Amino acid sequence: MDRYFIYKQQVFETTMKLVGVDLIRISAGNISMRLPDGNIAITPSGISYDHMHPEDIVIMDINGKKIEGKYNPSSEKALHHEIYKSKPNTNAVIHTHSRYAIAFSTVTLELPVICLELLFVGGPIPIADYQCPGTIAVGTSAAAIFNDRPDLKGLILKNHGMVAIGENLEAAYQNAYNIETGAEIYHIALQTGKNPVALTETQIKEILAHYNKTK
Repeated sequence: MDRYFIYKQQVFETTMKLVGVDLIRISAGNISMRLPDGNIAITPSGISYDHMHPEDIVIMDINGKKIEGKYNPSSEKALHHEIYKSKPNTNAVIHTHSRYAIAFSTVTLELPVICLELLFVGGPIPIADYQCPGTIAVGTSAAAIFNDRPDLKGLILKNHGMVAIGENLEAAYQNAYNIETGAEIYHIALQTGKNPVALTETQIKEILAHYNKTK
């Protein structure tokens, strides 16, 4: 049996969850996890997710070289491996082309902490400077922001999409979902014509203290 199959299955299942909540469509987005041996399981390039199977997930090394798989790794593989190189505690990366995140990226409007969803992902959520999709620069730019803000769980790529990270696939999935939900809430609030009010530092400390006590 394929020694990587259990990990391929996990990446596949997370991909299907993201499809199910409309965070990724067709093949616009990519998912990966760091494996115990240091290699990376990542979605393949150019395969529509409604036609993808667990065995189609590609195994690559930390530098993006394919180790196993009939397809090539995602065209955004550098985004993933650059984050893994700089974030040793990150074991999952999710990149989506979700609509609300991209919409705010086009106007370079970061997401303020207006709700719990954005608080728990380390908001405000920044907009990374534009880099050509598929290049190493996308990865190094994102990694630099994550390194500057250790509590940040996601960011938005200018005119491109969203990146969420986590200690495992489930955490990364929840972070991606929360960021897109927060972006949608912010969009709806802006439609009122009023300025959405962000949580204050005092309120944030109170919330975090309460949730830390209940863990």
